[in-house]
Amino acid sequence: MLYRSERKLIITVLKKMVEVGLVINTSGNVSIKINNHFLITPSGASYNALLPADILVMDHNKQIIEGELLPSSETDLHYSLYENRSDIKAIVHTHSLYATAVSTITDELPAIHYQITDLGGPVPVAPYETFGSPELAAVVVDKIAGMNAVLMQNHGAVTIGGSLEVALQRSILLEWIASLYLISLQSGQPTFIDNRKLQNVVQQKQKYLTLRQNKKK
Repeated sequence: MLYRSERKLIITVLKKMVEVGLVINTSGNVSIKINNHFLITPSGASYNALLPADILVMDHNKQIIEGELLPSSETDLHYSLYENRSDIKAIVHTHSLYATAVSTITDELPAIHYQITDLGGPVPVAPYETFGSPELAAVVVDKIAGMNAVLMQNHGAVTIGGSLEVALQRSILLEWIASLYLISLQSGQPTFIDNRKLQNVVQQKQKYLTLRQNKKK
C-alpha cells in the first residue's frame, strides 16, 4: 500500500475534526500532496469506519492510483489550490458551525483577535457557488491568494498548510475566532485590530520564534 502512514494520519485528523465539532456526518474533506501524488478522502463515507485503504491516492491528472471509493466531491477544489500555490501541502475543508455562520453575514472575518495573523490576517469570504463545481474552485483560489484560510459563503471553510497538522490547527483556530466574532457582535460593538498593529504582531511572533530556536541550540 502506498503512503500507509499518511493515509492513517488523514483518518486520525478526520476523527479529530469530528471530536472538536468541525464536521458532522460525512461533511468536509481532507487531502495531502506528496510530490505528484494526492491523497484525498472519499465521498460520502463514514469517518468512523474509514480504513487506510479507503483514502484515495491520485495522480496529477486526477486518475486513481489506489482506492476503490469515489473521491471527494471537492476534488477539483483541492487540485485547483495545489496547482495555484506551491506552498500548500495539505488542505482541510469543513462545514463548521461558527465559520459557516460568519460566512452568511459578512464578506470578511475581521481581526477581532491577534491570532488571526496565523491565518494571514482578516479572512475573506468567497461568494457562494455550487459545491463540487469549477466555479467554486475558482472563487476559493481567488480569495485565498496570500492567505492561509478562506470562508465559503453559506458553505464552510478551507484552511491550508505545509503539513496536515498545521492545516488542522488553522481550521480549529478559524472556528474559535469565528465564534469570538459572533459572540462579540451579540454583546455590543466589537473593536478590531488594524493592519499596522497586526504587522506588529507578526514581528513579535517572529521575534519569539527566533528566541525559542536559539534557546534550543
